[in-house]
Amino acid sequence: MTNRTSNSDVISESKGNLRFFVAGGLALVIFLVDMQSQKSLAVGYVLVVAIAQCSKIARHVLAAATLSLILTFVAAILALRTAGVATVAVQNGLALTAIAVTTYLCLQTLPGFRGRLKDKGEGVSDASLTELQGERAKLAASQQRSQLMFEASLDAVITIDQSGSVTDWNNQAEQTFGWSKSEATGRLLTDLIIPERYRDAHRRGLEHYRLTGEGPILNQRLELYALNRNGTEFPVELTIVPLPLDSGEQFCAYVRDVTHAKKVTADLGERESRIRALLDSTAEGIYGLDLEGNCTFANSACARLLGYESADDFVNQNMHRLIHHSKTDGSVYAEDECQIYLAFQKCEGVNVDNEVFWRKDGTSFPVEYWSYPLTENGDLVGSVVTFLDISERISLTVAQRELTEKLEQLVATRTDDLSTTRDRLELTLVGANVGLWDWNATNDEVTYSTTYKRQLGYPPETDWNKFQDWESRLHPDDVELAHQMVAEYFEHRSPEYKSTFRMRCKDGSYRWMLAQGKAVFDSDGKPLRMTGVHVDITERRESERELKRLNDALQEANLALQESNVELQQFAYVASHDLQTPLRAIAGFSQFLQSDFSGRLDARADDYISRIVRGVKRMQKMIDDLLQFSRVESRAAPFEQISLNDVYADAIELLNASVVQFDAEVTRDDLPMAFGDPAQLTQLLMNLIGNAIKYHREKPVVHVSTTANDNEVTLSVKDNGIGIADVYHERIFEVFRRLHTSSEYPGTGIGLAVCRRIVKRHGGRIWVESAEGVGSTFHVTLPVLKDSIDEGA
Repeated sequence: MTNRTSNSDVISESKGNLRFFVAGGLALVIFLVDMQSQKSLAVGYVLVVAIAQCSKIARHVLAAATLSLILTFVAAILALRTAGVATVAVQNGLALTAIAVTTYLCLQTLPGFRGRLKDKGEGVSDASLTELQGERAKLAASQQRSQLMFEASLDAVITIDQSGSVTDWNNQAEQTFGWSKSEATGRLLTDLIIPERYRDAHRRGLEHYRLTGEGPILNQRLELYALNRNGTEFPVELTIVPLPLDSGEQFCAYVRDVTHAKKVTADLGERESRIRALLDSTAEGIYGLDLEGNCTFANSACARLLGYESADDFVNQNMHRLIHHSKTDGSVYAEDECQIYLAFQKCEGVNVDNEVFWRKDGTSFPVEYWSYPLTENGDLVGSVVTFLDISERISLTVAQRELTEKLEQLVATRTDDLSTTRDRLELTLVGANVGLWDWNATNDEVTYSTTYKRQLGYPPETDWNKFQDWESRLHPDDVELAHQMVAEYFEHRSPEYKSTFRMRCKDGSYRWMLAQGKAVFDSDGKPLRMTGVHVDITERRESERELKRLNDALQEANLALQESNVELQQFAYVASHDLQTPLRAIAGFSQFLQSDFSGRLDARADDYISRIVRGVKRMQKMIDDLLQFSRVESRAAPFEQISLNDVYADAIELLNASVVQFDAEVTRDDLPMAFGDPAQLTQLLMNLIGNAIKYHREKPVVHVSTTANDNEVTLSVKDNGIGIADVYHERIFEVFRRLHTSSEYPGTGIGLAVCRRIVKRHGGRIWVESAEGVGSTFHVTLPVLKDSIDEGA
């Protein structure tokens, strides 16, 4: 408060100085304007002294009076040039008297001046003067200390008057806001540090205080934002207190930049959130204890394992009494025996895995827990406990023990079985004529089985035990390749050892052998040992040679058959084409006979003529179908991407007469794209739908649908016709194969053969699903992508 008073005195003195300079300036002006009139000078100088008195500083009044006297004397000297001495003396005497009286009266009004005069008049003792000087020195020292404290404050300290202008501004304010004291003093606080959004509220608060003397925010701790000189905002803590002074009430603001504190608080909050998230993400229960054994914190897993909805249900409770009060057998677990407490009693970690914790519902579960001491600033403050429900572990341990016992029994049984199997394997290898060999690659010693020796016609007692015993019996033409196969395997250029070669028998003949083996390598990749089998494949090699001979013969036969098929196709085309001309003549003349002589000859003649006409028509139909069959290959068009919806439309248009004739109901699904010969696919669908209409029992109902995958589409034609017995499902696709007479159902028996040939050319399949009397469904697979078919196959 002393510091604030000192500041107010400084401000008052500054204003007094200003008034003094105004008075002095006025005195000089009066002197210059009317220096000849002593009366006006006297009045003016009296006014000068009165103005100086407004500064309320005695030395200002005395200085003004002295200046007035000096100027009066100067004016008198100048007046002697124009007036007499007596006149000037009288006038100056009156002026000086007026100035002296005014000066005395002005000094009498100043506080403390009269007392000082009285003290001087009465006489002040040396002791009193010394005491007064001491008090003044103490006051000056106190003011100096206050000023130092004001400037050294870690908070920005700002004083303002009731107009909002800055009257004082300490060093920390300069550092905090970027304005120097000289720049800030006298300026409105709103122009310096108050953000735009707070300025109206600041002005209203000052006005409200001037009118009511009340300030709701005074002596309150506030958090808001301030403005730096560079225009940036930052968070501050603010406290404003009123300062009652002689010169008028002012306000002192203590401002602290809390940017760093806010960041630290945010960082701590974020760290706490991360720690909490980490604790809550673990499957283990974790809780803290103070030195009394009370819970200080717990994670969500702890609450869940103990059967509580939230950790808040047991925080601040004694955890031993809550969850650790009894042992596995139900007996009381004394708190002074609790192993968990050792962490903060003896400052040592504890791990226990043979105790139980008790849930909220009164049930217990086996746990393994760890308790470690918890310190703060080197002082022991409690412990942290981590625990696991080991019910499943115990169950697994029991199950593992039982499994181990079973495995031991199984191993014993399997050992016996393995011994039996080994004996059987040896018998099997002997029976299968499979020889065994075991090669120690480090010293070239080899063990050959009895069967191995017998394969080459040698008795079991033959003394073979070196690699050279095998090497020396190789066929000369096979030595290099046999060594190469071994080297590639040992050098890891081949994943397995498998080699065929010829070996010389005891009688001098050679037999083909197959050798296979596996090696064991050291850490450097060098072979240590290799074991394997030795199989006589002489008969297999002879069979392979015979099979190759037969395959070569078969390929020659296939080539001949292909040539024959080509010639047959050409013959069928030429024959059917050449038959068309004479057949047309026969058909024409027979129809002329029927039209010209029908009814004019006897009945037998009419019958013969009718038979001729029908036979010719059947022959023409058969030749046409035969031509279609041959043209599947001979007049095939390139494959292209085509819509099966368009193919269906073309087929229905060609079958329109049959559809109308039999009142058939033909429907389809939305059909996909396919890849093929458009004309042949139309012929395929026309044949299948036409057959479905032809072979009907009642009103024909035909439906066309598809299923598709990435590479092919399956086209299905389903009808409600007479059906086909299982025995004929393959035979109906043969050329000229008919299941009914021409009188029952007309046709040549070539239609389905044409369908199969078209489907085969497209790389697909065709088959039927049917039973006699229940209708039929013909399925055809067609390619979707161009790469899925070898065109023209």
